[in-house]
Amino acid sequence: MRTHRRGFLRMLGGVLALVGAPGPARARERTPGIHRATSNTLLGALAVRRPRFDSRPTDFKPYPGLPRTPLPAARRAPSRPLADVVRAFAPSSGFDEAAPLSLGQLARLLHFTNGATGRRDGRLLRAAPSAGALYAGEVYVVAERVEGLAPGIYSYAVAEHALVRVRPGAFAAEVERSLERPAQIAGAPALILLTNVFGRYAWRYGDRGYRFALIDTGHIGENLRLAARSAGLAESGLLRFHDDRLGELLGVDGREEAVCALHAVGRAAPARAGAPPPTRRFAEKQALDAFRPARGSLPERYHEATKLVPAGVPRDGADSPPAAPPAAVGTPGTDLPRPSPSPGASVEAAIAERRSAMAFRAEPLALEQLGFVLEMARGHATLERAAGLDLYLAAHRVRGLVPGLHHYEPDGHRLALVRTGDLASAMVAACLGQEMAGAAAAGCLMVARFPAGAPALGDRRYRDLCVESGAIGQRVYLAAEASGLTARNLAAFLDDDLNRVLGWDGRREAVLHLTMLGHE
Repeated sequence: MRTHRRGFLRMLGGVLALVGAPGPARARERTPGIHRATSNTLLGALAVRRPRFDSRPTDFKPYPGLPRTPLPAARRAPSRPLADVVRAFAPSSGFDEAAPLSLGQLARLLHFTNGATGRRDGRLLRAAPSAGALYAGEVYVVAERVEGLAPGIYSYAVAEHALVRVRPGAFAAEVERSLERPAQIAGAPALILLTNVFGRYAWRYGDRGYRFALIDTGHIGENLRLAARSAGLAESGLLRFHDDRLGELLGVDGREEAVCALHAVGRAAPARAGAPPPTRRFAEKQALDAFRPARGSLPERYHEATKLVPAGVPRDGADSPPAAPPAAVGTPGTDLPRPSPSPGASVEAAIAERRSAMAFRAEPLALEQLGFVLEMARGHATLERAAGLDLYLAAHRVRGLVPGLHHYEPDGHRLALVRTGDLASAMVAACLGQEMAGAAAAGCLMVARFPAGAPALGDRRYRDLCVESGAIGQRVYLAAEASGLTARNLAAFLDDDLNRVLGWDGRREAVLHLTMLGHE
């Protein structure tokens, strides 16, 4: 089948401009408004998109005239195998306040987070994938105790492999005051903030680009988390923070460019016993329907509406428990073998050599290869930062596995059969005619659950689920690379069609992200 993706993208229309923002009738649905508003149809994304009369946006911020600190070339050693890092991932026990980070260590982390790892057609390729290679993500460093670097806020200049100082001074305490759980970063010598410049994706993808930007944050942040652990460093990743405070620190407006995740890195402190430290309670800025009259693009308005602001005095304990996962979705099941030995590729090697597949061969996957990828994709339970995602597999050609839809159960390392059938042609059609949706041996689907009633974290939870799906997708990429396979994100799909093919109504469950897997 011939792809009509580019034609579709040229047709991205103003459907939402005709029907308006989600109203009271739609508010009763479980699916967040931004998901409906960025769904693809044959007419285009249900979103307002400006015409592409201007030139392609730059994929970096220039910062002319600001001082720069060149970074040493990244070195891969010391490093650990991807399999070991994922299987042994554990929450950070805190940071050693007496241990600084060297400039070489920071340079290495930034390179493997989203640095330049190659060049194609005159453009730099990055450590993390990006929709259309438009690279909406920016990386900032709040340096507190980095040897050879004055305290301050820096922007990572990818093309130069340098740090641009945008604000001098010590700001770690300010960042701590912007978090629900400030103790999680206390003592960290460096804080790394991930932002998105939403317009870079809106130029091509309209409001659908908002999803892509958040998923990219998951890709980039997962590189950082794994590279830090591979280098023997502690890392703490957070998604719950006071948006405007962090935006003000970086000098970004929180609408056209906004902070989407925060990570702390440094040397680990000894484990501490005792009760968990108190946390602040933050609340969403306003209800989703309240942002209709606001000015700006729909993603900007949605992001504004789901910002966190202070909501009272500090409290003890954890967030409300997440919704329980669904019951077993199908029988019989398939127990997945583990390769012996496991692939020995290091985190850094997998990141540096990862590329998105340009095509897939018809060769089937070995069941143990698939098992390794799925194990890495779900990873250790402590890798999860946003509950509510399930991992499904659309199996086309896997030895020892019946074609059809399967649900991955990480506790038993097995696949539960949902239903049998050849899904390849239907998935190609739902993915805008992209042949790779059927040519790949299998597709990994990150599916969000939208339980009845108001979710514990409100509509902001959708933001976190997009980031989490990007993290899972990045581990699929890295595991594929480590095991001699290849992967490709297929972000452009017709939401209702793909959900219908797979048996979901798009309201209680919906596909957020799709990564195809196979041999190149």
